[in-house]
Amino acid sequence: MRKYGVALCLALCLMGLLGGCTFQSVDELYALPKLPGDYQNLQAEIEEVTVGSGAEYSAPRFGSYTQPVQFQDLNGDGTLEALAFFKVAGDEKPLKIYIFRLTDNGYEVGAVVEGDGTAIYSISYENLNDTPAKELVVNWQKSTNVTTLAIYSIAKYEVSELLTTPCTAFNVMDIDMDNQQEVLVIQLDTVEGSGGRVDCYGADKAALTLRGSAPLSQGITALESDTTRRGYLKGDVTAPALYVTSALGDGLVTDLFTWKDEALKNVTLNTETGVSSSTVRARDKAKPIDLNGDDVLELPMPQGQPGGIVGAPTLDTWYQYDVNGNAMLVYTTYHNFDYGWYFILPSGWVGRVTVTTDAAVVGEERTVFSYWDGEKAGAFLTIYRLTGPNRHMRARMGENRFTLYADDSTIYCAEFTPGGWSGGLDSDGVKDHFKITQTDWSAAG
Repeated sequence: MRKYGVALCLALCLMGLLGGCTFQSVDELYALPKLPGDYQNLQAEIEEVTVGSGAEYSAPRFGSYTQPVQFQDLNGDGTLEALAFFKVAGDEKPLKIYIFRLTDNGYEVGAVVEGDGTAIYSISYENLNDTPAKELVVNWQKSTNVTTLAIYSIAKYEVSELLTTPCTAFNVMDIDMDNQQEVLVIQLDTVEGSGGRVDCYGADKAALTLRGSAPLSQGITALESDTTRRGYLKGDVTAPALYVTSALGDGLVTDLFTWKDEALKNVTLNTETGVSSSTVRARDKAKPIDLNGDDVLELPMPQGQPGGIVGAPTLDTWYQYDVNGNAMLVYTTYHNFDYGWYFILPSGWVGRVTVTTDAAVVGEERTVFSYWDGEKAGAFLTIYRLTGPNRHMRARMGENRFTLYADDSTIYCAEFTPGGWSGGLDSDGVKDHFKITQTDWSAAG
């Protein structure tokens, strides 16, 4: 059973590398997976590790690399090394990353990276200096909410630990634009209430050294899930930045870090309050994202609607920031997060237009835009989301409906209310302001 498991695991991991598709007989389908040349040898090497030490597969739990066996060119010579991830119960350092190198006789163990903890949280492969080789960036999970970041060089198959540090989250990016990647490590401090800090580590010959630190907003209690993002800041020269969104009381705050005046700076931090006050906001589903495609992330600022309509959807005003922490208005949107579309409100609509939704009819969701005159709201534009077998017929109902977007299962169309407020848009204008987004708002950030 163990042999079959090793072969099947390796075969599945190779599918992405080898490709191809063939038809097989029933007997062939139930036979042990057959691996080409060198990989049969690799299978035997992995079996020797598992049988000899009692090791069990322990693949990284999160990130882009979660396979139990992975292939990477670690030394930049064009040949793939194989990495297998194990856990050996009872060992002082139970977590093992076996690195197999390819020789004239097939694969053999070249190096072993060991760590202590309960699991391998994540791994990535990064070039952090001016050599072709990649370093291993490993996040060891110590307990449910505690991880330690460690970075290893595997030059000449000798394991050298370049960095180990407590870590709440991290990101790898060239923040100082020196054409080399830096490692930005976020360390949260919820005990002392200082908020925590971001440390910047960069390559210095054969080592990684601390190049700078900058504080997070005080009083934050947790990082928001998947909301540590790389992006840029607005300016004549777009500066790389790290956007870190955290929980602050019942709301959110985003700290913006960039390299400025030869140091890492939190450019939105108010030095008097210790908080990035201009980015503090109420919770909604919107997260920092590049909506307009210029590589500069926009930060959302939820706002209520005129008239104080109870239960009405929230509108979001989006801002970009520059290297001095100054905010610049981009636009205001109504976002339908459930169905992945949004509408950009013309500037003349902001503070004068309300948005309501209803889905009383099966297969039809209506979003109604109304003009608020200070006392009452009058509908002037309705956007329909139509599904179901009769959606094409419903998209042509009346004389004024026009299509905004259609795919295999859904039609979006709109119509103006006769005699309603013009709003300064015709049908082409509505089409220009209506946007479909592929953003997964549960994971974006």
